[in-house]
Amino acid sequence: MKSNTKKKEALIVTNLAGFLTFLWNDIRILQAMGYAVSVAMNSIMPDGSEAVEVEQLDHMGIKHYQINFDTKSPIAKNNIIAYLQLRKILKNNYDVIHCHTPISGIITRIAANKYRHTGTKVLYTTHGFTFTDRSTKRAWIIYHTVESFMSRFCDAIITINHEDYSNAKTMHCKNVFIIPSVGLDINRFENVKVDRDEYRRGFGVNSEDIMILSVGELSTRKNQQIIIKAIGLLPDKERYVFVICGRAVVNSNIDKQLIQLAKDLGVRLFLAGHRLDIPQINACADIAAIPSLREGFGMAGVEALISGVPAIGADVQGIREYVIPGQTGYLCDPCDAEQFSLAIKKLSALSADQKEKMKAACKEKAREYDVNNSKREMKKIYKTMLGEY
Repeated sequence: MKSNTKKKEALIVTNLAGFLTFLWNDIRILQAMGYAVSVAMNSIMPDGSEAVEVEQLDHMGIKHYQINFDTKSPIAKNNIIAYLQLRKILKNNYDVIHCHTPISGIITRIAANKYRHTGTKVLYTTHGFTFTDRSTKRAWIIYHTVESFMSRFCDAIITINHEDYSNAKTMHCKNVFIIPSVGLDINRFENVKVDRDEYRRGFGVNSEDIMILSVGELSTRKNQQIIIKAIGLLPDKERYVFVICGRAVVNSNIDKQLIQLAKDLGVRLFLAGHRLDIPQINACADIAAIPSLREGFGMAGVEALISGVPAIGADVQGIREYVIPGQTGYLCDPCDAEQFSLAIKKLSALSADQKEKMKAACKEKAREYDVNNSKREMKKIYKTMLGEY
């Protein structure tokens, strides 16, 4: 640790301002520990406007820096600029630097490495390694090699699922931790009061229909197309409505692709866009779908469980943490529409008694990820790494 004669300083670094949704608790924990927290991020939206998170930071009195991170490629021109921008910021002589997400994590660790020799602690949280046990051999070698090499440039790696934790333990960083995700706000989702039939009608869902809900950006990685294909295989597909809450990835036409696929297969699809009423929408769903090809955790899945909604999930990374086959839902090969179709059939055929038992199991599992548990573990990590125990 650095000398106590100066105010303790912490820097949080992430690719995009929108990711701060998952980092507010880290900021508050560090503040409670007496650190003056600053944030470095790309706060410029694709349309050139400033992210709303900037106003939140200003309201909290938190200093923030614009960094021109490019999230598509670590060797993009903007990331060279980002590296130079970070080098200037790091001259502020921080006690702890906590970086998140792959590209900003790489750039930050390289830029910050020399400061580790003077006592700065560099922490890296992976919100899902880009290699998994389902990756191709080539992808595994490339991404594992990069992460393993970069593990030499930090003092701690923090993971949010057991597959990533096991992989991180084989790397060069000696301090590897796992936390129960970024934490679930149980009070926001549990015991929501809503006129279910009326709310469902807003999505074109009748009282006798089965509503399958997916929450998250529309993207290839989120893999919503496999659910459309799965519903298309059902002999009674007209009973089902697939509702997706989320925006399409910028500069993509994924929304149009999903609409066309649903039309071709005769599947009822409702794209609800970005929504702030997810607790109410969860309360209207019959089945949650988390079919991602990769997923560090997938908080939307746990939010569904605490709402009493069983899930069909891809058998990958973080989704395995909470989708327990036969208890809270079913796991499927993310590329196998028939497996998802069978899982939908199983959940649709549950008796009233079976539904109640599964609902209780879903809620019990979700409570393991209470935000208070996550904050407690994160505080332990900070105290351990900063020598404050």
